[in-house]
Amino acid sequence: MMEEREIIQRLKEKGYVLSMPRIAILRYVLTHRTHHTAESIFRALKEEYPNISMATVYNTLKLLTKEGVVQQVMIDENKVIYDSNTYFHPHFKCRVCGKIEDLQLPFNFQVPEEVDGKKIEDVHIYLYGICEDCRRKLGV
Repeated sequence: MMEEREIIQRLKEKGYVLSMPRIAILRYVLTHRTHHTAESIFRALKEEYPNISMATVYNTLKLLTKEGVVQQVMIDENKVIYDSNTYFHPHFKCRVCGKIEDLQLPFNFQVPEEVDGKKIEDVHIYLYGICEDCRRKLGV
């Protein structure tokens, strides 16, 4: 995983303008290794950066996704989740509490470059069920 200064250097070399709000968003997703929405990032940064806009957050996340710094996780039909862990891994969503977690597969899955002549560019595995906490609360 690249460090913040390496990412900033790479983005500058590609000609991107890195304002303080953009750097703050980058720093936030790299230091808070959870699953974020644009709204949760906006709320977290609004006090320290009162001039930050939702458009800046969305545009920066779009840029960071395009450049492979974060990935979009579409496990929730109502919102886009951003994950700074860009290595291939499955996600789990609890149908009761809505919590989203990274999972380890019980086997070694390698993402193929090609299948039946088709170039594979992206793979997502989403699993849905009931998390441990909710199972305890529900007695299932």
